Amino acid sequence: MNFINQLLSALFFFKNNFLILLNLCLPLIIIEVVASLGIVNLGINETMSNDLVIETIQPVAFPLLILSLLSLILTMAFYGAMMLTFKSIDDKTDFNIFNIYWASIKKFFPLLWSTMLASIAWAVGLILLILPGFYLFGRLGMYPAYIMFDNKGAIESLSNAWNASDQEGARLFFLTTIFLGSQFLLGLIIGSLFITNAVIFIVVAALKYFTYVMLFYLYYTLYKSIHLK
Repeated sequence: MNFINQLLSALFFFKNNFLILLNLCLPLIIIEVVASLGIVNLGINETMSNDLVIETIQPVAFPLLILSLLSLILTMAFYGAMMLTFKSIDDKTDFNIFNIYWASIKKFFPLLWSTMLASIAWAVGLILLILPGFYLFGRLGMYPAYIMFDNKGAIESLSNAWNASDQEGARLFFLTTIFLGSQFLLGLIIGSLFITNAVIFIVVAALKYFTYVMLFYLYYTLYKSIHLK
């Protein structure tokens, strides 16, 4: 499949399975919007002293901590849940999102460690003029599939993803750059409007997770072409 066809396949997959994929993204969209609204409503700004900032945060510190922990758990589970959802759609098997997330939460720590290591590599790449970050992100993007389907650990899943994507490095780079670049660009445009209301937060969060779904679907299809023949 050529570059354009892969790009279109991700877009059509998202369009054809929109309601399912919306339900997949919804828990994280809700958490992100609630957290954003909560922080904005605190009214913290650069003119406030450190003591005043601490005093403002203290009454809501515990709820924010709980929300942060829930966000961390669901974010890690989201990577695995995407893989399980894609496979269930491909196999035309019945499933529900709760069970998908629960199966992913059971592999929380491998997903956490591998995501942390991949994020470090990505961050280093971004420091090196941004584009190397997209390349590394693309080359390592199959790691959730190795964790969910092959029961690999953090290091082994990243290593397998890197080795398996060797022949597709350039294509993955361009596809990753298109999706993540679009995500960053739209985020910058919306952020430059300096509008802080629920609608904007919903749009930003939805764009973020919808982009991830389409991008990781491409990583899943590469994994499938190699291992699920």
